[in-house]
Amino acid sequence: MNPLEFICRQWRSMGIVRKFAAALGSMLALILFVAAAGYSALHVLEGKAEDIVADSMRMQRLALEVDSRLQLARQAERDFMLRIQETGVEDARIVYAAEFAGRLGEAVRNVTWLQDMKRFDASGAEVSQSTMQLVELREHLESYSHNFSRLIDLVAHSKMSGEKFERVVGELDGDYLRLTSLVRQLAISATDAARSAHEGITRASGVVKVLLVLSVFFALLLAASIIFVLKRTVAESAIRLSDAAGELSLGNLEARADIKSEDEFGQLAKSINSMAERITTLVGDLEGQASVASDRLLEAIDAVTEGFLLFDSREQLILANRNIREMAGENAEWFMPGLTFESIARNNAASGLFANAVGREDDWVQERLLHFRSPKAHREEPLSDGRWLLFQVHHFGNGEVVIISSDITEDKKRAMDMKSMNSDLEELVRDRTRVLVQKASELKRANRRLRELDELKSSFLSSVSHELRTPLTSLLGFSKIIKRDFNKNFISLADSAKRERLGKRIQDNLDIIGSEGERLTRLINDVLDLSRIESGQEEWVIREVDMAAAVNRAVNAASGLFAAKPGVELTVRRFDMVPTVLGDADRIHQVLFNLLGNAAKFTDSGEVGVDLYLDVDDKVHICVEDSGPGIKECFLGHIFDKFHQAYQGDTLTQKPGGTGLGLAICREIVEHYGGRIWAESTLGKGTAIHVLLPVASAGDIPQILVVDDDVSAREYLTLALRQEGYEVRAACNGEQALQMMAQQRPSLVTMDLNMPGMGGREAIRRLREDDAYADIPVLVISVAADCRTAGGDATLLKPVHGKSFVQAVHMLLGGETQACSVLALGDVPISTSASAVFGLSDSVTRCSEPELWEQLEQGFKGTVVVPEFLVDSIDMARISRSANVQVLLLPDDSGEAVEAVQPIS
Repeated sequence: MNPLEFICRQWRSMGIVRKFAAALGSMLALILFVAAAGYSALHVLEGKAEDIVADSMRMQRLALEVDSRLQLARQAERDFMLRIQETGVEDARIVYAAEFAGRLGEAVRNVTWLQDMKRFDASGAEVSQSTMQLVELREHLESYSHNFSRLIDLVAHSKMSGEKFERVVGELDGDYLRLTSLVRQLAISATDAARSAHEGITRASGVVKVLLVLSVFFALLLAASIIFVLKRTVAESAIRLSDAAGELSLGNLEARADIKSEDEFGQLAKSINSMAERITTLVGDLEGQASVASDRLLEAIDAVTEGFLLFDSREQLILANRNIREMAGENAEWFMPGLTFESIARNNAASGLFANAVGREDDWVQERLLHFRSPKAHREEPLSDGRWLLFQVHHFGNGEVVIISSDITEDKKRAMDMKSMNSDLEELVRDRTRVLVQKASELKRANRRLRELDELKSSFLSSVSHELRTPLTSLLGFSKIIKRDFNKNFISLADSAKRERLGKRIQDNLDIIGSEGERLTRLINDVLDLSRIESGQEEWVIREVDMAAAVNRAVNAASGLFAAKPGVELTVRRFDMVPTVLGDADRIHQVLFNLLGNAAKFTDSGEVGVDLYLDVDDKVHICVEDSGPGIKECFLGHIFDKFHQAYQGDTLTQKPGGTGLGLAICREIVEHYGGRIWAESTLGKGTAIHVLLPVASAGDIPQILVVDDDVSAREYLTLALRQEGYEVRAACNGEQALQMMAQQRPSLVTMDLNMPGMGGREAIRRLREDDAYADIPVLVISVAADCRTAGGDATLLKPVHGKSFVQAVHMLLGGETQACSVLALGDVPISTSASAVFGLSDSVTRCSEPELWEQLEQGFKGTVVVPEFLVDSIDMARISRSANVQVLLLPDDSGEAVEAVQPIS
């Protein structure tokens, strides 16, 4: 047996793993050989390149250093010649000769290092050309040093002229030029050496490339051989196995894999052939079992109470159970396998079985086709005999469709009964609503009557003031005329002591008439002022007021009061420059004049001091302090009440020393402008009245835009806001509101929802989408039938309580309000965003819906807070009908929550 036959026989007897191992081992050995050869060659070239580059760089560096030292030595030589006259020969020699010798010595050392490097070439041959250049360079360095020493000697002997001096200088110049030339030649020779080395490396690289090409060629040759062998032994076996498996997968159970080898492919072929034989046996058994299972499935489908229809991907009926045939009755033959869904639907429509198909058969069939082709469709159909069927369509991934029909007649009857009950309940609700509308109408009439009475009161006060002022004017005028004429014409006629006493008494009576008339006039003015303030008819002016000018004006106006009391001195003790405040200059003057008037009235001796300054809280502080008798501590809390004085008590039941309205009016004015007034007193030492007013700043007067299509509602909200000092504009719909906001940006918007044209919802949506207006607070004013925040920050349900409305505006603008009783509906807390606006309060009471109705029936007064997500599950109209309750609706936009909400009322 020759070697080739032996190798082939051994190869056929090897397994697949050993064949792949042998092939991959050969490939790996060849790759390692190529890698080792390439790595060795590259390592040699890399070492040689590093040596050449290092030698070349050292030579060039040393050559450059020699050139640098020569230049420094040359510069020392020049400096020596130039500085002789300035520093003297000896000093110049010490400085520059030493510098010259040092630089030249460094150049000599560098040349010595170069000679050591170039003494022998790489092969140990004779001295190269560059080595000879180094020897010559060293000789000229010694000549250059020698000639410089001669130059120093000539200079030291004052021989700086003459032929010998010129010759020495010329020799120095020549030495320097020859040295620089030699240095350049040395650098060039180093470059040439590097170039020669590069050529050597290139030649070596060519050899390496040839070796690598040969190695790759042999590797490709070996790979081709391995591929050929694998194709003959592995690929053909794999193809035979694949063909046999393909035939088996197509159902040809007679297919077999014909492979004679003893390797893994041969063993796999035997296994496949054995498996095919077993599959043939199992298929026969499974066909029998499938027939039994199919019969059982059909029996189960027939047993279900719902109708069952199965259609294939071509919409042809495959299976219909017994129940669907029973529903069809005489038309059971229409549900035969092979019929299309459309033909079945047309037969049912023509038979009159379905009530909706009568008279519109074609349209009904098209609707049924659309329903059939819709995935997961549901449809209820009435039958002509009064029954109702529910058809449910289910589509499968292979295109098959199942229709399940259910009898829902009983469900429909229950639904009709429920609808009838709902109709009765709606009728009951309508009756109750009519009663409520009637009561609301009565309340409206009562409210109108109250407004009429209020207007009548205001008209009465105005009429009384006019009727009283006219005779008072005449009374005061005539009393002054009578007093003047009496003093001029009659007092001089008194010819006895009795008549003089009578004349004096008449003068006193006339004085009393004048003073009492003036007091009555002041009383009328005070009553009218307080009435206008309390009724909201006072027109408040808000502008910047200079407090320094206001104090000066009040002090000058009150100076006449103190002139009548020589024992009382009015002084301005502290008068700082303070910022302006927001208010009405006339009203602030009224406050200051009333305080100074009270101080003058109750002080008989001593001093009344006025202070004006800015306190630690950056608020304007005015203090009017007198040295009168003081006020008892028990009266301090009442002196700002109406018709009350510290000494007389209630001026309505006791004889007053004044009207008792001055300080009450002062408090109303100060608090309206956001300030505070209080009194401090010590018995026997006097009383101090303090007034605090906030400093005015840019944008202190918030502008509010009221949007409502109802004229009365707009006027009511506008009046309530203007009484609080806000600047108010009004719009009748969303479109007009957006136009007004584009002209001037408001601080807050109150928005009705249902308006003609653009409604509140659309207007709020546009606001939130515009970055320029998205942060403007929006207070929705809504009715209970449409209680939604619609993107706003809060909602007040109509009817709106004026005080609740104003306080809601205060809080949305960041102001402070007083806490009141609050019921928060539901266990789920209000959203974080709403809480951030309305703050937290300890007076909030959580309650369930039954607890809420119980509280309202017991007469709860305050605010009911309702999260928006609860409005669909509670009777909002019932809550809003409570006369003493304001409903506040807050959004739940984030799904997050807090524990409580700041109440408003």
